[in-house]
Amino acid sequence: MSTVPAEIAGIGSTGQKLRVTPGFDPLKAAVGPEEYFVLSRIDGNQSLREVLLATGLPVERAVAIATRLRSIGALLLPGETVAPVVAPAITVPRAPTGPVIPPNRAAAPSRTTGSVPTKNEGPTSLHDLRLTSPTDEELAALAEENELDDTERRRILAMQRLLAKADPYALLGVSPAADARTLKRAYFLLSKEIHPDRYYGQRLGSFGARLSAVFEAASRAYARLTGGEKSRSASGSTAPGSSPRDQPQTPQEYASELFDRACQLEVGGDALGAMKLFAAAVRVDPQTRYLRRATSCALAANQPRSALEYAKKANAQAPNDVSSARLLAAAFRAVGKLSDAEEVLVMAMALKHDNDTLTNELRNDLAELRRALATP
Repeated sequence: MSTVPAEIAGIGSTGQKLRVTPGFDPLKAAVGPEEYFVLSRIDGNQSLREVLLATGLPVERAVAIATRLRSIGALLLPGETVAPVVAPAITVPRAPTGPVIPPNRAAAPSRTTGSVPTKNEGPTSLHDLRLTSPTDEELAALAEENELDDTERRRILAMQRLLAKADPYALLGVSPAADARTLKRAYFLLSKEIHPDRYYGQRLGSFGARLSAVFEAASRAYARLTGGEKSRSASGSTAPGSSPRDQPQTPQEYASELFDRACQLEVGGDALGAMKLFAAAVRVDPQTRYLRRATSCALAANQPRSALEYAKKANAQAPNDVSSARLLAAAFRAVGKLSDAEEVLVMAMALKHDNDTLTNELRNDLAELRRALATP
């Protein structure tokens, strides 16, 4: 297939302008790097044909990805408000290369044996997650008790296999002929999948060390391959056809993404899940507003020690902010330090602000706290 077809099964005309389903979560749906890239280009303004051509992927591959995204409820056709459930889901095809570990095994299989598959002419655009001829260590890792899903484990193990080869192109999952734009896109997408802060607070087992190793190696590979672009970057120019969206995600952007997802979880009632993401966001970029929201969430999740830690940091950053002081008092009270809470509230009452409602709330907080202190 060399041209985009006029119609795609399950979607219809490629002249339609598709939209991403509101609330669709690529992480929960285990969307891969290329699939995420295609999904990020669908904005309701371009036709599907234009999107598929703009990805730079082989047409057959781009069509298969669009079909799968539609099958998992990621895409809406014009006029739709809810994506229909399509079954069975379409699996993007890959050529077989030899004995593999079937995905999502309920228990660790016995070690697969057989001839080593013929080496490809060059790395493909995705890492091979089938783990041909697995080692005993890999089998044990796949059966390990931790919070990673099957795809996440395979991705980390597949990248770990590439470390000894010292091939930066293979590590980033691109061809040796990849241009600057492709390298940036690959690293941008990969960093969203394997950045250690994405898994902050999760039980990773042996994958904690593996994850750090492959992320650091991928970062070094990208730096090595783009070293020749430094002069152009310094002058503010970019590769032809590239856009800011193709640039690697900055720590601040990543923290903002984590924070937004945490807020969604908190609103949805998953305070503990939100806490993990708030912790990761604060670790990357400890903004005052992140710290305040993390404090409130920790108090709601009955994690007073975490709340106090966040509140102290927020108050240190904004010592003249009444809202930060009130949160700090609430955190002190939650851990049983009532005298400290009283002192913070008294100091907050002396701070200048124009919010009468907040003043009344401070007075009520202080009065309630003093009643608690007076109670034997």
